[in-house]
Amino acid sequence: MGIIMKLTFKQFRILILVGILIYVYVGQTLAEQKSRSWQDTLNVIIYPINGDGSPQSQRTIDLLSIQQFLPIEQFLQRQKRYYGVRIARPVQIHIAPQIKKHPPSLPDLDSNVLSIMWWSLKMRWWAWYENTYKGDKDIRLFVEYYNDETAHSHISVGLQKGLLGLIKNYTGDEYIQRNNVIITHELLHTLGATDKYDAVTLMPIFPDGYAEPALGANSRQKKAEIMGGRIVYSKDIAIVPNSLDDCVIGEKTAKEIAWIM
Repeated sequence: MGIIMKLTFKQFRILILVGILIYVYVGQTLAEQKSRSWQDTLNVIIYPINGDGSPQSQRTIDLLSIQQFLPIEQFLQRQKRYYGVRIARPVQIHIAPQIKKHPPSLPDLDSNVLSIMWWSLKMRWWAWYENTYKGDKDIRLFVEYYNDETAHSHISVGLQKGLLGLIKNYTGDEYIQRNNVIITHELLHTLGATDKYDAVTLMPIFPDGYAEPALGANSRQKKAEIMGGRIVYSKDIAIVPNSLDDCVIGEKTAKEIAWIM
């Protein structure tokens, strides 16, 4: 008590801030360890947001159901069998009440490291403050819906620090399955998976970005490695998969998410 009385108000505020940062760091570390232990089913929360304010996006949000996201659970259930993961249900999807406010704008692609770090901190604070889900949550995915393609509607991110993602999806029934591919890709980012495609050409990188690398570089593939993002047809051609039925989790991704050593 005597030591606390000798602290100035500024020093006391700094001490409190340091304590909060330590608490957050320890909490996040434990959460990350839990998410990669695969001992318990991970609760993945979908937070819908009307990205463009359109009636079409709002209608899509109003009609959201768990059934639309079940292919994500089923994909992970299928894929984990190849790597001997014993947990029966790796993830369980939940839908939170709609969030009315927009998240912090993503930094430009050419932003420096400090700008990206600052956005990450703002995003984590916003995610904590705007939480609309009261149940257990391990991973939080904030999904913005857009009716038309814009400069801001096609960039999604997943953060392992904070176990959260900001995902851009499109409206319309024809996009439901392709949206699930994007959601799963970012979900795996939160678990430690890295991108396996060239950032400029968007072509999957051989061998880790190929579903069947044994066929060789530039070989025609039948499926996409989920973190490679596309099905390779030739050296210069690769297409976005239509659904998770056209995707697999490759060996490197399985290692990154701690499915294998």
